[in-house]
Amino acid sequence: MMFYRLFALVVLSVLFPVSIVWSQGKPIGAWRSFLSYSSAISVAANGTTLYTATEKAFYTFNALDGQIDAYSKVEGMSDIGMQRIAYDMLSGTAILAYSNGNIDLFKDNTFYNLPELKIRTVAGAKNINDVYAHNGYAYLSTSLGIIVLDLQKQNIKESYEFNVNSQIMSVRSTYISGDSIYAATEAGLYRANVNSPELQNFQIWDLIDSTKDFRVITGVGDAVFVSNSKSVYRVANSDTQRIYTSPVSVAHIDAGQNVLFISEYDSSSFNGWVRIYDVTNGSIDSIVLKGNHPLQVAQLVDGSLYIADQFGGLLRQYNDKTLGYVAPTGPLNSNSYDIYANNSDLWIAHGGFNEKFEPSNNHAGIANYNGDKWKYYTGGIYRPFDTLSDFSVLLRDKGVLYAGSFKYGLAQINEDGSMKLYHAPDVFDRSIALSNWNAQVAGLGKDSRGNLWVSTMFSPNNQLYVRTPDEQWAKFKIANAEYGGPLVVDDYDRVWFVGYFGSGVNVYDASGTALDKSDDVAYHLGTGKGFGNLPSNDVNCIAVDKNNNIWIGTANGIGIVSNCTLPATTNQLCDAEIPVVQYDQYAGYLFADNNVRSIAVDGANRKWVGTDDGIWLLSPDAGKIVYRFTTDNSPLPSNRIQKIAVDAVTGDVYIGTDQGLVSYRSTATEGGTTNSEVTSYPNPVPSGYTGTVAIRGLVANADVRITDINGQLVYRTKALGGQAVWNGLDYKGNKPQSGVYLIFASDSNGEETYTGKLVLLK
Repeated sequence: MMFYRLFALVVLSVLFPVSIVWSQGKPIGAWRSFLSYSSAISVAANGTTLYTATEKAFYTFNALDGQIDAYSKVEGMSDIGMQRIAYDMLSGTAILAYSNGNIDLFKDNTFYNLPELKIRTVAGAKNINDVYAHNGYAYLSTSLGIIVLDLQKQNIKESYEFNVNSQIMSVRSTYISGDSIYAATEAGLYRANVNSPELQNFQIWDLIDSTKDFRVITGVGDAVFVSNSKSVYRVANSDTQRIYTSPVSVAHIDAGQNVLFISEYDSSSFNGWVRIYDVTNGSIDSIVLKGNHPLQVAQLVDGSLYIADQFGGLLRQYNDKTLGYVAPTGPLNSNSYDIYANNSDLWIAHGGFNEKFEPSNNHAGIANYNGDKWKYYTGGIYRPFDTLSDFSVLLRDKGVLYAGSFKYGLAQINEDGSMKLYHAPDVFDRSIALSNWNAQVAGLGKDSRGNLWVSTMFSPNNQLYVRTPDEQWAKFKIANAEYGGPLVVDDYDRVWFVGYFGSGVNVYDASGTALDKSDDVAYHLGTGKGFGNLPSNDVNCIAVDKNNNIWIGTANGIGIVSNCTLPATTNQLCDAEIPVVQYDQYAGYLFADNNVRSIAVDGANRKWVGTDDGIWLLSPDAGKIVYRFTTDNSPLPSNRIQKIAVDAVTGDVYIGTDQGLVSYRSTATEGGTTNSEVTSYPNPVPSGYTGTVAIRGLVANADVRITDINGQLVYRTKALGGQAVWNGLDYKGNKPQSGVYLIFASDSNGEETYTGKLVLLK
C-alpha cells in the first residue's frame, strides 16, 4: 500500500510543483529547508485556498491557479511539530498550533508569534487539542481550558478554566452555534451563552452529557454534532442523539456544505474511510481510502474535497472521484541518516537505526535532489528497492552510488539506474542480530587505488571487507573490532573505522595490497594514555581533515589523532589529543560531556560539529568557535544533529536532524590549484544591499584585494578555501561609493593570478 501512496505523491507533485530555486547565486548565510510534506495532520480552508499542517511544517495550495507555497522556520515559522491548524475568515488569519503550546498567526505571508502558552510555567502538559476560529477570534482547546485569541489585536483575550472537583479539566474541542458555545472536556460536554460576561466563571456552564467521552465538536447550519472514538451524535437541546456508529474508529468530524464528514481508520488493515452524512435526509455515502489514514476534511466553495492523510499528505478528490496528492516536492521522509552533497547534487539516506543499534524499519529509501528536481529511490517507484529498507550510509564515486543498508547489505546503483545487491552470505557474514541473508553495513570508503572498503555490524567473523576495482572481495577479522561503524580512508590509504557498542576506533593498513594480508597492520584506539587516549570508547563518528588529522567524535567530546605513522609495530603510540577550546570567557575540553554525532570538514579545513545541543563551526586547529547554531538562533528544526555534509563546490552545509534537513550557505568552498571560473555574487551589488559579497572559484587560500578603479585599496582578505567574502565595507567601516571596483587574487607565490570587476550601485 505504501508504494502506491508514494507514487501518487510524486505524480501530484509534478502536476502542482512548488518552485523554490536554489541557484548558485544565493547569498552567504542563507538557509534552506528540505522538509517532508508527506504526512498531513490538519487542514483548513478559506473557500479557495487550503492551509495544510504537516508534522514538521505547513503549506498552502491555491485551488484556482495550482500555486503551492511551502513554509518552515526558514520562511518565518517559530517552531516545528504542528498539531492543529484553523482559518478565520473575518481577519484572514491562519492559526498554527504546535504540540509544545506555541502559536503562530499567519496573515499576508507573514508570521506573528504568540509564545505565551509555550513559555507559561504550569504543572503538566500544555497541549493544544483543537483550534476553532469564529468571527475574528480563535478558541484554543487546551489541557488548561479554553484560551481565546483576538486575531485582530494578535493577543490573548481571555481564558476559561473548567474546574471539576478542584481539578482543571482538559478541553478537547470548542464550537459556537448561535448564542451557544460548546466545550467537550474530560468531564463531559458543556454549554454556555457565548455572550455572557461571566464565561470565566465555570459555574455558569451547563453540563449536557458526561457519559460519552466526546472528542470533537462541529456544526452544519444550525445542527451541532459531537463525536467520540466510536460514534457520532447530534446535540438536541439538552441531550445527544446518536446518528452513526463506526465499525472501526472515528478520527475526526468536519462540516461541509449541508453534509458532515466523518473520518475513520482501521489500524488492523491500514485503511481509511470518509463517511459523508447528509444532514437533510440522514443518508450516508463513503469515500474508501485504501492504505490511508484520514485525519481531517475540508471542502471548498466549488464543492471539491481535500483530506489530511497522515500517511501521504493532502489528498484531493477530483470530479471523477479519483484521488491524488497535492504537496510541495521534497524528501519523502524527515529522517536524514546520511547525506552526500557535491556541486548541488544532494543524496539523502532515510534509514538508520536506534540507540540500541536496531534497524529503524524505514522503507523511504533514498532521495536525490539535483537541478531543482527530486528523484526517489523507494519501493513502488524504484522497483529494486521494493524489499529493501534502512539505508544508513552513502558513498558516490564516478557516477555510481553505493548505499549501505543496516539490514540488507550493500546496494550499488549505476548511472543507468540498474542495481546490484551485495548481501550475506555471498559477500558478507550474516548478522547475528538478524536472520536469513541479512548483513548490516555501517561504513563505506574508497582509497586512492579505487578499492571499496566496507564495515559491518554484528558480523561474527569479519568486520571489514574490501572490493578491488576488478571486483574481487576480501574479508578481514580484526582483534578488538567486534562491531563495525562509520569509516574513513586517510591520505596514506589507511582505513579508520568506528567500533560501535563502546569499542573505540580501529585502524587497518593494507600496505597498498588489499588482497595480500601478509603485510597488513592493525591498530586499536581506546581510552587511556598509551592506548589511544580517546575521551570515550563510545565513538559515534570519524572524519579526516586536509592535514590528514583524524577527528573522532565520542559521547564525551572530540579527540584528534595527528602524525600516526602506521605501518609500524602494533605497540606504537597513536594517542589522540583532547583539545581545549576557548568559548566566551571560559576554556575547556572540546565538547566534554557532549555527545558528538557528526563531524564534517569544509573547504577551509574548518570543522562542522553536530551534537545533541546543536551545531558548531570550529577553526582549523579547533582553537576558536566561529559559529554556533541552535533552534533558538537559527532555522534548525532540532538541536539533535544526525549528520552533516559539506558541498565543497557551493559551500552549502547540509545539516540532518532528527526532525528534518536544512542547509546553510557557508563562507568556505574547496580551493583549486588555479583560479578557475571565478564568479562573484551579487554582481552588480544592488543599492541598499547589506549582505556579504562572495568571490568563488579561487585558488586555495588566495590573497584577495579589492581596489577602486584608480588602484586605491578598499579591502583585503584571504580566501576560505576557494571562496573569499567581503562585508561590503572599507577598512574604516564605511560603504564605498557606487562605481566599478577591481578584484585581484593570487596564490601564496604570486603566480596564479586573477583580475575581475565588481559593480556597486547606489
